Amino acid sequence: MSSLPCPDDSLLAKQAREGSSAAFGTLVYRYHGRVFAFLLTLTRHRQDAEDLTQETFVRAWKKFHRYDSSQPLLPWLFTLARRLSIAALRRSKPLPHDLPQPEPSSENDDALWLWEVAKRELGPDAYSALWLHYREDLPVKNVAKILGKREGAVKVLLHRARKTLAEAAKARPPELPKPIPAFR
Repeated sequence: MSSLPCPDDSLLAKQAREGSSAAFGTLVYRYHGRVFAFLLTLTRHRQDAEDLTQETFVRAWKKFHRYDSSQPLLPWLFTLARRLSIAALRRSKPLPHDLPQPEPSSENDDALWLWEVAKRELGPDAYSALWLHYREDLPVKNVAKILGKREGAVKVLLHRARKTLAEAAKARPPELPKPIPAFR
């Protein structure tokens, strides 16, 4: 996934700034899934992520005059989404820590297992930095801007997150190979 704007993002952004709802709709269609996935990593609840995704795009429409069209749109949207999720978290009651976590759909999927470990073991900033940099393929500079941190601080977060995940991977018990079905 590239963090560079699509060739027509700047044109669509210009049209949206001038009030074109069709241009803005195209941008929403293009980035809705990625904003939703990012918010899902922050909220860990589908309904909250859906609500915040909608709120993010409503806020983007209202604040589009503040968007610098010389910059990629996605980091700006992620910044709006993160700020809205923080505000929502402050308004809500904290959930109990002992809620059951859904099991990964495939026990053999190492990447899925690693993201589950990251959710459990990392703090919100470290997890967000990891998601934005490795899943969304954003440069550290953009991740720092989204998280409101210095680039050096984001590099430290990423280093510590990788170290934590490496230790978890070493501690993971090896999986036994599945038996080969016998032919009859």
